[in-house]
This record gives sequence, structure tokens and C-alpha cells, in this order.
Amino acid sequence: MNKDVGRNAERELVSILREAGFNSVRIPTSNSSSNPLPDVFATKGEVLLAIEVKSTWEEKVKVRSLQVAKLMGFLSMFPMRGVPMIAVKFKKIREWRYVVVSEITDVNVTIENSKPMDELFAEKVHWAKETREDTVLV
Repeated sequence: MNKDVGRNAERELVSILREAGFNSVRIPTSNSSSNPLPDVFATKGEVLLAIEVKSTWEEKVKVRSLQVAKLMGFLSMFPMRGVPMIAVKFKKIREWRYVVVSEITDVNVTIENSKPMDELFAEKVHWAKETREDTVLV
């Protein structure tokens, strides 16, 4: 993904997250930095999302384990519940989709193995303020 396409996708995702009630920002130097920084991070309630952002005309995109490790490293610095995820704008179907990652490994994100971004904002997701144990992300 070229840098302009990547920046535009990150900005678009930040806007979508803000419209959904998240506090969200783009970290402009995340990819070139050796620091554990996501492309975008967002908070809502007691949940912190660390997001690697991709945009593609293809039906799949590969995210390297190094990028996943940066998400995990970033989240480890905060006491709140962290959710490492990859968000992909699949331009062919004009849809943002996401996957939550649970281990440091290369990840192939496809239209089939990802969820529509709208599901992240649906009633199934509980953005609890009570306790970290009560927080559920489906």
C-alpha cells in the first residue's frame, strides 16, 4: 500500500470511529518507527483499540508478525483492556472489515475471515466502564 493511500485510509477510519463515539487518533509515523505504535488507536469506555490499517483492491491482505507485535507491545503499556485488531478497507466491495488478533504471527485477512466494521459498533459489543472483567468484545 503506498503511503498516500495508507494515510487516507487511516484518516477515513479515524473519522468512522469518531462518528461511532470513539476517541480516535492516527499515529503518523507508526510504520517507520521501531516503537510499538499502531496506525490508529481508539478508546471507548474502558477499552483501548490498537489498529493496524490496510487498504486493498484485492480480496486478501497479509499483515506481518512484526506489525502484530507492535500492536501487542503498544497495548501492554496501558492498564485498560486492550484489543489488537487489523482493519482493512476492501475497496472492491466498498467495505471496512476487521479481525481481532490474539497471537503474534503473520495474519492473512480476507473478506471471508473478517467481520464488517459495523459489527464492532453493534449491540453485541459491551464497552463497559464498570470493570475490566465485565468487558466483552465479540
